[in-house]
Amino acid sequence: MLFMGILQMAGVGVILPFVSLLSDPTKIQDNAVLEWLYGALGFASTDSFLIFIGSILLFVLVASNAVTALTIWLMTRFSWSVQKRISTRLLNGYLHQPYETFLNRNSADTGKNILIESQQFANGVLMPALKSLAFGITATMIVGFLFWLEPILAMVVTLIFGLAYLLVYLTVRRALLRIGRARMSANTKRFQAVSEAFGSVKEVKVMGREAHFLQRYEPAAGVFAQSMATSQVLGQVPRYAIEGLGFGVVMGSMLFLLASGNGLQSALPLASAFVVAGYRLLPALQNVYQGFAQWRFNQSVLDTLQKDLAAHEPPAQAGKTEGAERFEVKAEGSQGRQKALLFEKAIELRGVTYSYPMADAPSLDNVSLTIPRNSFVALTGATGAGKTTLADIILGLLDPSSGELVVDGTVVTPLNRAEWQSQLGYVPQDIYLTDSTIGSNIAYGLAEGDIDLRAVERAARIANIHDFILDKLPNGYDTVVGERGVRLSGGQRQRIGIARALYHDPAIIVLDEATSALDNETERRIVDELDAMRGGRTLIVIAHRLTTVQKCHEVFVLDNGRIAASGPYSQLVAQSTEFRKLAQADLSADGQ
Repeated sequence: MLFMGILQMAGVGVILPFVSLLSDPTKIQDNAVLEWLYGALGFASTDSFLIFIGSILLFVLVASNAVTALTIWLMTRFSWSVQKRISTRLLNGYLHQPYETFLNRNSADTGKNILIESQQFANGVLMPALKSLAFGITATMIVGFLFWLEPILAMVVTLIFGLAYLLVYLTVRRALLRIGRARMSANTKRFQAVSEAFGSVKEVKVMGREAHFLQRYEPAAGVFAQSMATSQVLGQVPRYAIEGLGFGVVMGSMLFLLASGNGLQSALPLASAFVVAGYRLLPALQNVYQGFAQWRFNQSVLDTLQKDLAAHEPPAQAGKTEGAERFEVKAEGSQGRQKALLFEKAIELRGVTYSYPMADAPSLDNVSLTIPRNSFVALTGATGAGKTTLADIILGLLDPSSGELVVDGTVVTPLNRAEWQSQLGYVPQDIYLTDSTIGSNIAYGLAEGDIDLRAVERAARIANIHDFILDKLPNGYDTVVGERGVRLSGGQRQRIGIARALYHDPAIIVLDEATSALDNETERRIVDELDAMRGGRTLIVIAHRLTTVQKCHEVFVLDNGRIAASGPYSQLVAQSTEFRKLAQADLSADGQ
């Protein structure tokens, strides 16, 4: 930036001697430096020397433009590298937040900040700020040179241009802040409308709700477009008004020089320097003004990103495997640290209570239970009874408001949570499949080079989907399933979800109503397969339909966040009124 300013000033400075020589070539003998150059370089005529001086001028002007282009390229590359770092840091910070954070935040807003607002910061805050600094240096150097030439005239020119841009900025600054906030709010609504429309595209198509989502998107898109257009107009329009003012200032400067008593011949070099200086100065001042205007317009972007970066600071050394890092910290024998978290006996919940933020009543209320190793247990109850919340406590996704999750006598805490989760496999109700191969979906979240194909096949065999993959899919495990697995049936997606949970050979598998979308016969077959595949694993099934729980060793019935009853299926049918109600409702639903 500094070198750019020096060359821009040099381009203005070289004009003065060149025009002076053009108007009066005899000045070569009047200037010691020019006379020395004339003789040292062996010029035989004044014309050839003028061509030489003109070539130097041309070189300086070309070099200054080249350095300006290089500086802008470097600034642009720097601003986009910062955008990459900010977006990566945001993603890292968001991903490492507690699960509870995602229950209270719209995913479209999170994605917008990572992908769009970080770009808006690079384009609308950082790059304009860099340009303001760079061209501010250039403007300062040119003004300094003009002061050296003609202080009074330079002061007048500087005050006129500076006050003009300052007045424009003070006039539009409130409007820029207001429309900047409107742009950000509209951008959030745009993302939400698009995300929700395509996230439920099947329902949208079946129910004919395309117009609804279009009506939600279009007004927000209109506000966004209008805000962007207005900010760009307010950033550019002053340039055209002030260019006219600049032309008048230059003409006035020439008249001032002529009126000062100097003849046209003596005033022409100085006037030429002021003309070229104005030509260089106006774009520099425009860039400075535009930088301030863009910063004002994007103030809400700056505030939001700063707030999110501070609130979602990623953990130190987040690039390391979290479980491995924490295991190193807590290795057995480490003085003053927790012992390694092993699961050889039982999982216990001791007086666990949990309340969601802003909830009127707790979802779990003083729940205590024990799940022995190698058992097959179920959590059941009516909708809203607290089954999923209890599973999320076991999975380490939620921290109890009070009470403890204990594994083999060791309390699960944030320090050893990753070590506990490394022993868990989880099958959700809705299996999310990426638009990649079957193998990649089973080894979810791993790069192609890190996938253990033998482990993929082993997991698929246990989940009883290996034969289907080889016999029915065109490319076997290399078959691309399509976005969200739309080319597979519900049962096939569920089996891939089970295989995914089994890929790391976990000690505990938690199924969160993972068979609820299946017909009864398919559900019974999968439950039989789950029981047969346990092989030393502990299975925890969250079930709404009781056909899933008949083979369980123990069933925990939840009602309003409490354990209403527990025991084997047959015992509960005989002894628990709450469980009989659930069983009767289940039979009625099957009959329908």
